Amino acid sequence: MRPRLARKARLRRDPITGEPLLVAPERGLLLSPTAARIVGLCDGERTLAAIIDVLARGHDRDRVARDVHVFLDALTQRGLMTWDRR
Repeated sequence: MRPRLARKARLRRDPITGEPLLVAPERGLLLSPTAARIVGLCDGERTLAAIIDVLARGHDRDRVARDVHVFLDALTQRGLMTWDRR
């Protein structure tokens, strides 16, 4: 499965603070640098496993996988992430 941002969601920078934001109509989430990196990798081309591989370099892969799953599930529940099954 390949995660990607929902059509209505965009990864942007706050014009004042420069912090990464995930924005959608009538809502926005301030993202940590790690969260922004995860979202940035969700381009609909990379598989979830490939995203985890990139993020897990030099880290505990199982923990990274758990954290990424939880984060992407939360975004999916909010309608900010969709999944391509190809």
